[in-house]
Parts: sequence; structure tokens; C-alpha cells
Amino acid sequence: MRCVCFILLLVYGRSYSNNPKISVLDKESRKPIVYANVCYKGLVTSAEYYEITSLEGNAENPVHEKSVIAVSFVGYKTVTDTIQPNESKVYLMEQEPFNLDQIVVTGTRTEKRLADVPVQTIVISKADIKKTGSVSTMEALQDYIPGIVTTPNGMGSNMRIRGLNSRYILFLVDGERLVSEGAGGNINLDQIDFNNIERIEVVNEAASALYGSNAVGGVINIITKKTIHQFEAGANASYQSNNTQKFQVDVGSNQKKLAVRANVFRNSSDGFDIENGPYAARYTDYGTTLNVGYNFTDRINAKVNGRFFQHETFNPVNSMNVAHDLDRKLAVGANAGIRSKDSCNRLQASVNFDKYYIYEVLEKKNNKLEEESNASFISTRVTDTFSPGNKWEIVAGTEYNHEGITTVNSTTLGPDPITKTIDDINLFGQVQHTVLKGFDAIAGARYTYNNQFKSAFTPKLSLMYKTGRFTFRGGLGTAFRAPSIKELYYDFSHQGAFWIYGNPELKAEKGLFSSLSSEFTGKGLNTSVSFYNNKIDNKITQYIIIDSEGKENRYYKNVSSATLNGFDFNISYLFFKQVVLKGTYSYCDAQDDLTGLQLDSNVKHSGTASLTWNGKMAQSPFSLQLAGRMNSPKLYQSVTTDENGNGITEKEESEPYRIWKATLVKPFRIRQHLLEVTLKCDNIFGFKETSFINPGRQYLIGLQYKFK
Repeated sequence: MRCVCFILLLVYGRSYSNNPKISVLDKESRKPIVYANVCYKGLVTSAEYYEITSLEGNAENPVHEKSVIAVSFVGYKTVTDTIQPNESKVYLMEQEPFNLDQIVVTGTRTEKRLADVPVQTIVISKADIKKTGSVSTMEALQDYIPGIVTTPNGMGSNMRIRGLNSRYILFLVDGERLVSEGAGGNINLDQIDFNNIERIEVVNEAASALYGSNAVGGVINIITKKTIHQFEAGANASYQSNNTQKFQVDVGSNQKKLAVRANVFRNSSDGFDIENGPYAARYTDYGTTLNVGYNFTDRINAKVNGRFFQHETFNPVNSMNVAHDLDRKLAVGANAGIRSKDSCNRLQASVNFDKYYIYEVLEKKNNKLEEESNASFISTRVTDTFSPGNKWEIVAGTEYNHEGITTVNSTTLGPDPITKTIDDINLFGQVQHTVLKGFDAIAGARYTYNNQFKSAFTPKLSLMYKTGRFTFRGGLGTAFRAPSIKELYYDFSHQGAFWIYGNPELKAEKGLFSSLSSEFTGKGLNTSVSFYNNKIDNKITQYIIIDSEGKENRYYKNVSSATLNGFDFNISYLFFKQVVLKGTYSYCDAQDDLTGLQLDSNVKHSGTASLTWNGKMAQSPFSLQLAGRMNSPKLYQSVTTDENGNGITEKEESEPYRIWKATLVKPFRIRQHLLEVTLKCDNIFGFKETSFINPGRQYLIGLQYKFK
């Protein structure tokens, strides 16, 4: 069986004529199975059979005789070595089902090896996504993160992780905040081109010290692809049941100083309407992204980016509605960085602007657009990273955020056009120190001044100790969630059925998160278990009062607290050299301290499992995977107060959730051309349950073409 791995090479060269060369041998036959040239910019120009997933380092500095480059082959472990100019080397490596050498940034805001990060972090790589046949960011998250439940609708994903909804999860794209659109903090993750994702980093703990509001239950950071070749291009197309079509085209170029990447995509579906079951509306999405980076010198760089997304949902056949919804999102940003000659100090500045529009399309008036409301978000940040030695790293910065909502033709914030805004200014800092060999500590804090609830101070401490094959991590951190504009100022009649009222006196919710985890890494085996406690005070709750006429009125108040206790277990195991078994299990007890009931829609037990065969056929690899995700029933437990102040407890639960799928991925490579075919059967056993919005068994065929 043929096994390869990630390779770290130290490379320096002046021209393509004297490029160093690397090759990897088959474990059993000792015959070459991967061969690649390395150009003077530190870029692998070709690799047969195995796709490059990441590159890093600086091979252009003429002061040094050699420089660092990271060459990552899909699904294999990383090893460090040195190679001189004009030198060729051969490596004999073994496959691993996990990669602790991959670089992550979310937990510390600086680049670190996953094995060296004291903050609990889960990484979903491009290779992981590809093998599952996922067609959306949400599907990729559900495949690898236990405890995620979602009920998508027109207001977003309605995601819950460890008993907490989207309000308590911070979503980032390349480290920048992704602004919510829905009243419940929901975000439509389809606005990110799924085929443009390099990896997804998930921090499973409070992170307000680094990221501010909303990072109470965790952070999800979507890292997009970077252009690494002089010219590269690709196209993706897939067709799934219910006439679900996805198309994408991307192109990029990386020259000595200038790097450009652009992509466009279109997604559409007929939706589904199952009798006495779930319903999903017909929709069409359009999106495009442009990223431009320029290196003025080897120490000064700047980047600009832009993203546009349109989401349109249509009424069902024979609907009496005369209008349907259309949303548009525009995001632009820029950042610049400079580092000192000795690379000990790095200064980064950024500004980002998001604008979100909500329209109604008037079908009886030639599909005229009528704007209902718009929301905007501006964020500016300056961060300095100082590394005085191998044992210290200091990160400090300041940040300003402005959020505003304007209602134009809607009664969300009242009967007349009105604008409401929230501003905050932040100071934050973090110190990472290697106390002893194998023992690292991170201490940090953020001070926030918000014009609505005034001040918040959120310190944190994370520790990590490594001995032999074991790694132990512990953390204690505070977090907060600022009340949203809609929670503060709602004045809204929900189609005459009930009224929702905001509360301008709301305070910020405060969280205290503690965790302890242990990880074991052996030959072909990686396991971890983590325990956590999350205490949330001043919890903002929407409660119901039934008036004397029997009508509902809903209000927001800081009326409760919640306590979440649980643990997660993960395992990855390689056996028979080509078969990888992965499994996760999560237990979460999410209790409302006021009522003693579970938080709405919580699932106590959840897990994922996958069995992947990474084989070879016709002198090229393939991947065959069987994967499943399972949840115990969703719990719906609430207390309704009547006009006399008496509480009425209501309890309900869904059916247990179980989705299994089978995916075959087969690439065909000819020189610099790659054609990849994906075949998938999703929901093999035809599971249907109203609260999970699933149409039953689905079939998919996908084609991907790449040139580089």
C-alpha cells in the first residue's frame, strides 16, 4: 500500500533552472509515487496524484541561504527537513489520519501549529470536506462537530451548538466578523462560496477576550483559499435531487508581488414540500468574491477584498402572496501589515464594511423591488504582535465597531422610517509564555465600552502541558453578548398574530466558561476528551404574556441565567494502512436556571461517525466514505405566563435524528489538469422529521476541474 505524508522543506533557489526536487516513495515497493518541483518563490509547481493543500514561508529573502516552505499533501502527517539549492531528496513516509502540524490562527490571532495551541481548536480541512461530499458550510460543520443542530428557514441557519443558538456563536471569515441578518442572530452561511474554503477552524470555548461580543459559546472561522501558483483556474458543478444545482468558477494568479483571486457562483433549488412534513422554499443565490494582495517589500504588504451575495426565495405554487423576499449583502475590506527587520514585531491594521439589504419583490408590479430595511456594520482594528524570543509572544490592539439598522418600509422598529445604531470601542491584549519545557500559558483580557450597556471586562487564562504522547489543556474565560438592535428596539406585529416588544434597558449577557481536556497521540491513533462548564448570567429571554383577549405579547428582558455542563469525546484511528475511522460524541445538559428546564431545542446526546477508505485505482487515488450524524430528540420546553402571573409549563420533543451518507470521490490528474468526480447518496435510510427540515433521500453528482 502506498502511503505519503505532509513534508516541510527548507528551500532556496534563484531560477526555475536550478529548482530543488522532492519525491515520495511507496511504503512497500519503494517506487516513486509523488514527484514535485519547487520554484524560487517557494511554490510547488506540480505534484502527481496528491493535491497540495497549503504553503507557507519565505523563500525570496537573499540574505539567507535557505528559507522555510511548508508543502502539505492531502491527508498526511508533516515532517521537518532541510534541502539546499540544487539539491534533490527522496522521502519514505507513512500516512496518518490526522495532522497536528497544520497551521491555525483563530485561538490566538497568530499562526501556530495545532499541536502548540493551548486553546481547544477543531480544524475541518479542505481534504475532510472533500471526502464527505459536503456541498455547504453547514453540512461540513454538521459532519465534524457534534452537538450542532440546525433548522434552516428564511431567517438563516437557526444553528445551535452545545445548547446555545447563533446569538452566542461568533462567525468569522478570514478573522473578520460575519454580521447576522436575522432577528435571532442567524447567519446565512451560503453567502460564502463553499468551493473557496481552505479550512474551517472551530474554537470550542469563550473567546470574548480576543473577539468581543457573541463569542460566548465558541468561534467559527472560515478560512478562504489563497492563490499560490502563477496561474490557476477551476470550475465546479453539482446536481442534487429537487433540482438543486450549484455552479462555481474561480481564477487566480500569484506573481512576485501581486496576488489576485476571483470567483463567481450560482446556486438554486426547487425546494420541497412534504405532506404533513417539512417545507423548504425555492431559492436562487448569486455571489462573487475578489481578493487582491500586493507585497511592496518582503516586510510590507496590503490586501483588499470584496464580496457580493444575493439570496432570493420564491413563494410556493398557488400561493396567495403577491410578493416574495430578496436579500443582498455587500462586504468590502482592506488590511495592511508591516514587520520589523528581525521579524520580532508585526503591526496589522484593517477596516471592514458590511451592508445588508432586505427587499420585497412585488410580483404584480413587474417584480418591482421595494426596500424594507437595511443594516450596516463597520469595524476597524489595529493589532501589534511582539515576539521578543522563543518563549514569549504578546498581542495587543484596539478596535472600533459601529452597527446600524434602518427600517424603510417595515414596522420592525416602529411604524415610521427610523434608524438605530450601536457603537463600541475596545482595548485588548494577550500574552503567551512558555513557562517550562512542554508547559505553555496564555493570559488575555478585553475592555469594551458600549454606548448602550456601558462597560464590559473579559479576562481569560489558558494552559497547556505536553508530556510524551499526552497533551493536557485547561481554560477559564469570561465572555459577553451585547443585546442586538432588534432586542433593544423591536416594535413589531407578526402578521397580526402577536406583537414583539424590545427593551432599551437590556444589559449585556455575561458568561463564565471553564474547561479541561486530555489528548493522546500515538501511531495511527488520536483521541481526546474534554469537559466544560458554561455559566451565563443576565440572559436575555423572550417571554410570552397572554392578555385578557387571549392574544400573545412577547417581550425581551434580562430575566434568567443558564448553566451548561457537558463533555466531548473524539477519536481518529488508522487501520489496514488505508482505512480511517473517526468518531465523536457530545453530551450537553443546558438548563435554564430560572425554570429548571432545558434550553429550547437542546439535544443532550449527539455524535458523528465516519469510515473512509483512501485507496488507489488506475494509478491514482480515490476516497470512499460512509458517514453518519446522530442526535437525541430536540427538547422543546417553555413556560408561558398568563394574565394572572401564573406559569404554564409546556414540554415537547422531536424524533431522534439520524442521517447517513455514502460518498465516492475519484480524481483524474494529467499533468497540471485535475478532474474530480463526486458521487453521493445522502440520507440513505430516508429519515424525515419536521423539526429538522430534511427532504429524505438525496442523490448528488459533482464535477470539479482545476488547472495550475
